[in-house]
Amino acid sequence: MKKYPYLFVSMLIAACCSAPAFAAFECADMGEWLGAPCRHLAQTYRDGDTEILLSGFAWHLPMTYTKEKRRELNQNAIGFGMGRTIEEPNGDTRSVVLMAFLDSHKCVQWNLGYTWSTYWGSRDSLQIGLGYTAMIVQRPDIAKGIPIPAALPLLSLRYQNATLVTTFIPTVGGGVNNGSVLYIFGRYTLK
Repeated sequence: MKKYPYLFVSMLIAACCSAPAFAAFECADMGEWLGAPCRHLAQTYRDGDTEILLSGFAWHLPMTYTKEKRRELNQNAIGFGMGRTIEEPNGDTRSVVLMAFLDSHKCVQWNLGYTWSTYWGSRDSLQIGLGYTAMIVQRPDIAKGIPIPAALPLLSLRYQNATLVTTFIPTVGGGVNNGSVLYIFGRYTLK
């Protein structure tokens, strides 16, 4: 079970640090149904601007956790990530990202995913955005450390190249002390 994080990390590093190999990847071999999303991801990675992600805070909602459990949990979700982002002419953004941060139990959580957001307001001022992320998540306390898919909503505040993003992680498995977390992180696009 402990081998999965190392295998997952190795695959992520190989995929993200090997731009020529990724650019040469043939999506045509995946058929029509998977080929189009594959080309979309490859184009985002190949043509996007580099983005730095800084992880920051996980707020465990008081109504779903006991006081004792909240004292045990890590709220300082310190971490780092990199991404490639394309901003469309209408201001919408799409990104491919790789991120690692300390989860609620101070273990490293790895995320490899895709994000999309749409924004309102003038690009020269503070903008609010809504979107989603679809990702592969790996952490030792879920699915015995085997990477699993996840999808979450995103709420963003963007000013020029800096974006503050939050997502809601719902209760999974029911009961007290099992989820309902607001997770906050920052993104900065290098242009």
